[in-house]
Amino acid sequence: MDRHPLHGTINPDFIRPSSGLIAKLSRHDTAKIADSMGAYGVASHEIKPLRPKMRVFGPALTVLTRPGDALYVQKAIEYIKPGDVVVIDAQGYPDVAVIGERLSHYMKLKGCAGIVVDGAVRDSMGIIDEKIPVWSRGTCIRIFGTQGPGAINVPVTCGGVVVNPGDIICGDADGIVIIPQADAERIAKLADEHLESELLRKKEIESGKSVSEVFGLAAKLEKWNPR
Repeated sequence: MDRHPLHGTINPDFIRPSSGLIAKLSRHDTAKIADSMGAYGVASHEIKPLRPKMRVFGPALTVLTRPGDALYVQKAIEYIKPGDVVVIDAQGYPDVAVIGERLSHYMKLKGCAGIVVDGAVRDSMGIIDEKIPVWSRGTCIRIFGTQGPGAINVPVTCGGVVVNPGDIICGDADGIVIIPQADAERIAKLADEHLESELLRKKEIESGKSVSEVFGLAAKLEKWNPR
């Protein structure tokens, strides 16, 4: 097997965003955050939660692994801090798992807030019983073992989006959005503004104004008016 330049790299720690910033973002759903980012950072629609009510907001602890291999997934457990979201880049393969019920349980014991796998998981009912939020491309019984290679806390890809350690992972029933840590304060502010505008429009419509008036549809529709 060809060696990836990052294979074997283990960075034990990284800079995490403040709990206050995480709390600001967690007031919003992923759709509102995606709107605030101009749809940048939205992971593939194929990455979905095991149950629709699952929700997570927290800093990414990243794992790079070969599809079906759990060696570096196991090792990553030692570096989890409460509130971390473990993001596993398994190259998107949906037909071989890299984590199941037991490793999810050990991650939960360390305070892991959630797990996102660009690949597959197994023991899905056991993971659900653990009450730890998990997103993946699917479930698959097959797993290959713990031989490696891999890396921990390096840049990875999740659903087509680059994820750096400490980036903020936002997940709910609609999917996953990744916010670069350096841009998170600005995104939190924009999400607040978007929500405020949305609630104002809702109030106006409920008070009797028309949808056309509130959303300014006339000018947009006029260009399609047949003459």
